[in-house]
Amino acid sequence: MAPSTDWDEIKRLAADFQKAQLSSTTQRLSERNCVEIVTKLLELKLIDVIFTTDGKEYLTSHQLLKEIKDELYVHGGRINTVDLSKELNVDLNQINVSVAEIIKGKEVQLVAGYLITHYYLEKIAREINEKLQLQGQITIGELTLHYDLPAELLQHNVVEKYLGKIIIGKQDPSEPRTFYTEEYITRTKAKIRGALTGLLKPTPVTVIINHCNLADRLFLNLFDQINAPGVLTGRQTSALYVPSCYTKSQNDWVINFYKQNNYLEYDALSRLGISDPKGYVKRILVNEDLTFLSSCVIGSQIKLQLDTALEECILSKSYMDVVSLLPSVLSDTDIINVIDELLKNNSKSTILFENTVFSNHFIETLKQNCMFMTEKKAEAVVKSGKYQQFILDKQINKASDMSQATHVDHKAERREERRRKAASGKGGGGTQGRETKTKAVKKHYKSKHAAHDSDSDEAPNITKKNKADLEIVTVEDVETIIKQILDNEGLDDLLTPISEYIQRSLNQTALALAKEIADKLIQDKSQNRKQTHGLTQDKINILINDIKLYEKGFKLMSSDQQPQFIKYLLKSLGGDILAEFCKYAANQCNLSVQVDTLTVEQRNKIINDLPDEYKKPLAALNNTLLDQNMELFYQSVDVCLSECGMILKKVDKKKDKLLILNHREKLIAELEVCGEPALCLHIAVLAIFTILTQSMLHASGRQVPIIISFLKTQIKEEDFKRLQCYHELVTKFLTSSAEEKIDIEDKLKEELPALKYMLQEIKKYK
Repeated sequence: MAPSTDWDEIKRLAADFQKAQLSSTTQRLSERNCVEIVTKLLELKLIDVIFTTDGKEYLTSHQLLKEIKDELYVHGGRINTVDLSKELNVDLNQINVSVAEIIKGKEVQLVAGYLITHYYLEKIAREINEKLQLQGQITIGELTLHYDLPAELLQHNVVEKYLGKIIIGKQDPSEPRTFYTEEYITRTKAKIRGALTGLLKPTPVTVIINHCNLADRLFLNLFDQINAPGVLTGRQTSALYVPSCYTKSQNDWVINFYKQNNYLEYDALSRLGISDPKGYVKRILVNEDLTFLSSCVIGSQIKLQLDTALEECILSKSYMDVVSLLPSVLSDTDIINVIDELLKNNSKSTILFENTVFSNHFIETLKQNCMFMTEKKAEAVVKSGKYQQFILDKQINKASDMSQATHVDHKAERREERRRKAASGKGGGGTQGRETKTKAVKKHYKSKHAAHDSDSDEAPNITKKNKADLEIVTVEDVETIIKQILDNEGLDDLLTPISEYIQRSLNQTALALAKEIADKLIQDKSQNRKQTHGLTQDKINILINDIKLYEKGFKLMSSDQQPQFIKYLLKSLGGDILAEFCKYAANQCNLSVQVDTLTVEQRNKIINDLPDEYKKPLAALNNTLLDQNMELFYQSVDVCLSECGMILKKVDKKKDKLLILNHREKLIAELEVCGEPALCLHIAVLAIFTILTQSMLHASGRQVPIIISFLKTQIKEEDFKRLQCYHELVTKFLTSSAEEKIDIEDKLKEELPALKYMLQEIKKYK
């Protein structure tokens, strides 16, 4: 009973309070009294009220709930709790407590700080439907931005909930956040179909999508439903749409081009938009015999044309330019592959130079034109001795290679023996064996020799390769002969490769001819060797006899003047003897000597090229020519005669007198026909010396003054003065200027008859 009594008391007091408030001023409580009464009631926990934020008003929880619902209704079913706190002038915490009570029902929910009622959601569903009907499509993303609500709420609690009820449309199965109307789908299909129908060439899908202002996924989903007049190259936006009309015209163009030209270029197909030219050609030209190359594909007609041209080339014994029969689009690699395939079964009948095929007969004809030149060159190389030298060098290299191989074998044996010794260095035999140690050897020297050993096998091969063949016929020789023929045929650009090919064959032919000529020459030389031996022996005997006769002559001179005559005698006649020995030795050793008179350099070269049996005695004889010692010279000559199998014949004094007489008459005859002043003086002095002394003298022009001085006591004084005067004129003539020479020459010509007459007079009185 007590609680009921308390509540009745409260009601009574409230009624009294209200009555007091409505009564006149004299009967009202002051504001302060009211505050105190409320405070007292709160302390006694007789009432439970909520203060406003300014503290001037109170309201109960029930009243707060009522006012929140009223505000929610006034705002159309959606209000923010913060805005609600400001509107009701109540603390946000009190609002949140009341909101928690309100949302316990199913009609109101709290979303992101907003109180939202079910009728608000129905309202926005109707708005969404209006917008969807107007636009044809709508996305949850757009609604989220427009209504400032979570996407999940809009999708599940609004759109999907009222789809088919309030919202008339369809959800995109591939994109759940997108919704369409049937009219939009129909309109979009018509737009896509119209865009695709108007296309005449491959077009990127992105261009079509942008033009139609569609979503990528929607276009790809609807494409399969519209029976488009074309195909997509892929299911991505980067793909191309290829119209059927383009594909048909493309196929027609390819087939027609192939029928007309019998080839297809990959680049041309790529320019048509064909990404896989080879696969495309295989699909289009199924029953054709195709050859796929790197740059194009060719048909059987081109191959048949090439085979026919090649057969005609062989039968007509001519040539064919393969490039002129092939499409111009072929690369160099493709041309080579086609030619290789073409010549696979005809390689023995044809020869290829660059891109031109020649029949063997055509090349053989060019060779025959060069045969005369080849024979001449082979003869010349044998006559010059180059072929013989080549054979000699080849034999020397072969011997050197064999010696090196033997040397390598010996070294290998020594290395193997060292390994065996090293292996047996540790642990002696039996139980009494003791351990020995081998001393480490530095590897620097060994590695160097190892490298040499490894390279030594390759070195002979390199030498043989470099000196394998003697080039008798050169490429230039061949070019000179066949140039006119090739120019007439328009093949001047192939002159060098054809000449190089023919040169190799002709050079082998020339080597064979040179071998035949050299063998025949050796046979001829062996037959004539005995004759050569006798002729050389006779020449050397004559020269030795002449030297001895000349030696008697210069020995009449004073001893201090004799070395000059010895030097000149050995230099001239001694050199002739050495030259005869050199030519004979060269002939015996099959060395070619092209000239009859050898210079000092030629003699030295022959001596150096001779084997030691000839080289040593001839080198010794060569050295005596500078020693001015006649005895050493004669000794060296005897040694050379012995090595050459020759003998020095005994001197016949009667023949010597006849030789001196003939020599004197020869000098007199030469003087009669001579017109050069200096030479006339030289001959006259030698002739006078021979007449007066009955001895021959071999002297140079520089020794004329010595001979004149010697003759001073042998002839008349007036004859001596004439000789002396003439010698002075000759000396002056040789040293004077060009203008002075004219006068002196006239005087010499005037005195010349007197000089010749004087010689005849001396001959008489002697």
